Amino acid sequence: MPVDAALSELAKPIEGGQPWPRPACPKCQTGYIGFSSPVEDEDHDSAEVRDHPAFDPEWISGTFVVRGQCENPKCRQAVHGTGDYSVDYSQKTNQDDFEFTGPSYSPYYTVTHLHPPMLIMPIPVSAPSEVREGVLRASRVMFADPGLAATALRATVECFLTAEGIPVTHSTGKFRKAHERIEEWRRADPGRPSVADLFFAVKWLGNAGTHEDSDLTTMEVLDGARVLDEAFHRLFTGPDIEAHARSINAARGPKR
Repeated sequence: MPVDAALSELAKPIEGGQPWPRPACPKCQTGYIGFSSPVEDEDHDSAEVRDHPAFDPEWISGTFVVRGQCENPKCRQAVHGTGDYSVDYSQKTNQDDFEFTGPSYSPYYTVTHLHPPMLIMPIPVSAPSEVREGVLRASRVMFADPGLAATALRATVECFLTAEGIPVTHSTGKFRKAHERIEEWRRADPGRPSVADLFFAVKWLGNAGTHEDSDLTTMEVLDGARVLDEAFHRLFTGPDIEAHARSINAARGPKR
């Protein structure tokens, strides 16, 4: 399963009155999360200026909560979300409105947290537990702190390398750089260079996320998750499918 495209839509401001994206359920992974209408709470400073003679709807802002639920009747997992909202010009168009009556405004909702978290990428069944925990860590913060999520994705690569037996430290006890460890893993098998290149891309993204002036967006982190998903697909999912195919062929016996 590829990285959920609905997460990219959730990473963008959602205009009021428009359908919310339906991400895959983080529990059952077969149903989709349907969201109800957000409940708004206007900020104090926003409410204070409503009586200003020059008041403009674009001054309105606040926070919101939203509830989602898995549409799979065998799951029905609830999801709770929070975030910020503000008012701006509406992007909706009315083809039947031929008379201009002034600008139209809408609230726009920006998600900052979902619980349980939506998975930033699929977790291969045969992946080490350290990889699973790394993906979950990135998923928890992808909306609230994209830089930290990028760092968690890089750490996931390093967790994989550790599980593969690539030492974390030198003989002196000094920690090794991720680049050096990926290179060692790449050299161990002639079939690994293309996957190593994907790991390097995730490493660079994680480096950017660790900087104090990091301005990474959730969309950029999701792009990094797609790269890591492809790497793990080549390492785990493809071989798993091939092994399953071999077991089916063996069970059916020789072709007649």
